[in-house]
Amino acid sequence: MIFLDLLRSRYVGVGGPQLADLSAAILDESTGTDAPTVPACPAPRHDVIKHLRDRHLLSDAPAETPARRILRLTEPVTSLDADDDSLAPAFDWRHLVRLWRATLVTAAWLRRRSLADIANQVMALRARHPERDAEADADAMLAAVAAYVRLRPFALTSHDRCLNDSLALIHFLAGQRMFPQWVIGVRVQPFGAHSWVQSGGVVLNDLAERVRHYQPILVV
Repeated sequence: MIFLDLLRSRYVGVGGPQLADLSAAILDESTGTDAPTVPACPAPRHDVIKHLRDRHLLSDAPAETPARRILRLTEPVTSLDADDDSLAPAFDWRHLVRLWRATLVTAAWLRRRSLADIANQVMALRARHPERDAEADADAMLAAVAAYVRLRPFALTSHDRCLNDSLALIHFLAGQRMFPQWVIGVRVQPFGAHSWVQSGGVVLNDLAERVRHYQPILVV
């Protein structure tokens, strides 16, 4: 079981004996009885839950976020081909200025803010700008992403992480009132984390074949 601690910008893994301990403790609290099918664990079973509660990763209360605000991520089925000449827009200096601004804002976010604050900032971008009609502007979004990908070497290097790239793309598109989903996913054995941007079933800044190896843990 992997938790993403947004306030501390780190992952917390619970596995092995701890996972059995946590599962047994949750079952005990929900049923009021010991679970006969779960082997006894030598560690104090409720210490695991207390640790997660203290970090606000586990709660007894129901979620405060209304169900209508929960974003469902579509299965990624295809990727954007930025080399498709039919998507290539004419060079526009405004795109380059918008890209530089997006990368500077992203660098400031990652240097000074937690992932919780960044998620709130991404949601605030949508709140400040009226959203364009997603269906009517699907081609416009693909053209904007193609412009971003082609100009990206002027602002980002190959050493920049996927998180930098994804947040810069989110900010770049927000300037044109386009709001795809920012995703963080994880995998186990071996552990890995990855970030990408997705619109419907289209992965905008990565390959669908690659991101399908990651289980989404955060969708904004």
